Amino acid sequence: MEDDTYTIQKEASRILHSILLPDPRLQIPDSVKAAAARTSFDPSALSTPFLPAPVKCTESSAALWALLASFGNAIAAERYGLIDQKVVVNSDVASIFLFSFLLLRVGGQPLSNPELGKRISVYDTTRQFTHWRRLVTNVYPTRDSRWFHLHGSLNSDRSLRMLGLPLHKDVADEMEAINGLTEAVRQFDAEWLDIEANEYWRQAGGICFTPEEYRETEQGKAISGDGLYLLEEFHSEKLPPIPWPQVDTRTYRPLEGIKIVDLTRAIAGPTIAKLAALFGATVVRVSNMNLPDLGVVLFESNLGKQDAHLDLKTEEGRKALRDLIEDADVVLDGYRLGALEKLGFGPTYILEVAKRRGKGVVYARENCYGWKGPWAHRSGWQQISDAVTGIAWLFARMWGANEPIMPFLPNSDFQTGIVGCIAIMNALDKRAKKGGSYLASMSLNQLNSFLISLGTQSPEVQQSLREMWPGMKSRHYDDLHRQMRVLVAGLPKLTPQLLNPKYFMTIKADLGVPDEDMVFVGPAATYETTKLGYNSGSCLRGTHEAKWPGKE
Repeated sequence: MEDDTYTIQKEASRILHSILLPDPRLQIPDSVKAAAARTSFDPSALSTPFLPAPVKCTESSAALWALLASFGNAIAAERYGLIDQKVVVNSDVASIFLFSFLLLRVGGQPLSNPELGKRISVYDTTRQFTHWRRLVTNVYPTRDSRWFHLHGSLNSDRSLRMLGLPLHKDVADEMEAINGLTEAVRQFDAEWLDIEANEYWRQAGGICFTPEEYRETEQGKAISGDGLYLLEEFHSEKLPPIPWPQVDTRTYRPLEGIKIVDLTRAIAGPTIAKLAALFGATVVRVSNMNLPDLGVVLFESNLGKQDAHLDLKTEEGRKALRDLIEDADVVLDGYRLGALEKLGFGPTYILEVAKRRGKGVVYARENCYGWKGPWAHRSGWQQISDAVTGIAWLFARMWGANEPIMPFLPNSDFQTGIVGCIAIMNALDKRAKKGGSYLASMSLNQLNSFLISLGTQSPEVQQSLREMWPGMKSRHYDDLHRQMRVLVAGLPKLTPQLLNPKYFMTIKADLGVPDEDMVFVGPAATYETTKLGYNSGSCLRGTHEAKWPGKE
């Protein structure tokens, strides 16, 4: 008799085999479907849901890791003849991957260490991490009894000006900042804030909809038919098939020899490139040291990358980027729709560069809202997607709250990172077989729509999670930072297995101190022969020149 007990591994397998692999929108080749038969889920990982979430974060992440690993296996079979190689996905690691930056240790110290904090603070050029400015990014009640997720992005100035508030303010504690911001937001209706923030101030922000309300918005309807990613082909007689690069390898990683230009900031985009580096790609991240960055994440997300400073508003910077792109296989764009076009590097131009050189390119792009519909042009972040798609109200329902509660981890960011790497592998595989150039598009909203479609955890599971994590019962004003403190503090006691040393890897970092180790969350996938890993540890911004390794 078949055991119908719910386990994380069974549900991840169901998502992989019954939902992802058969989805025609994902254009998954037969070779990957065959490789998926050699992909399994580690039975030694925790089998009962343990993250205090109503949605299936662990199961979804594990299933996406399995699809990514299957793509990698199919490519490794083609490149290296590893035709029978098996791969095992560990759902514990797929879970801690979703907040991996919090578990990073540099020089033996966590990121909360004051000395590390000083190094990270150089990225915070706009002083975003004061209580007053950080808590601009939060959910607040509006005059018409709705809820609006205000957002400061990497610079809260515009949101504060919109509300008529001082740009900087000394407050005694977080609650004083929260109370002051609550009173300011409460002066306006939700629709007014939504239009004012996004269309006039060009600053992220969104109304907290339920999943049902979001599906009825024009934006929800516009992307309702989209899969986890969109993959468009551009063929020309000038773009023949491009064989995989010939490499001398001992690790047999599927993307070795592939060159990626990383034009992203924050979390989702850098995670796409970080995963590509894990699977062997050579990645050059283009940063601007005059602009703010999310240093607490970048210390980990720069794993395996070279980082070059370029000012793309100068002719010198634009030429250096164009030279990088001339030899690139993939260009990764993490900016809002049209931003890189203004600098001369949108998809139209990059695809033309590929045609001129006679070698196809993959232009991969990631945003918040999706790539069509009335909100496609808007700036957005993980919190905004979680607010507008209804994730926050699902968390509220789990806790019996009458106000939206934001997730305690940047789930949609990190899982969109997995999706983006899958799409890139798919496009590169097609380029090798058919030629052409490819446009791969993914968004946080597409990921969240997929996650919601998987259904919520059963009432019994949700009750057990409430009992397991009573300290995670939150309010609308408990932002990611406030909640993550509780999560990280609870891990050693409640889920010590997640901190198993075998789930972590060590490498030399280049983060300002010589001969310094960094310990980080390793890959969730383990192959029989292929050995996933990074060519280098994380580096500071602007550490390298804007050129490919080995090129004069």
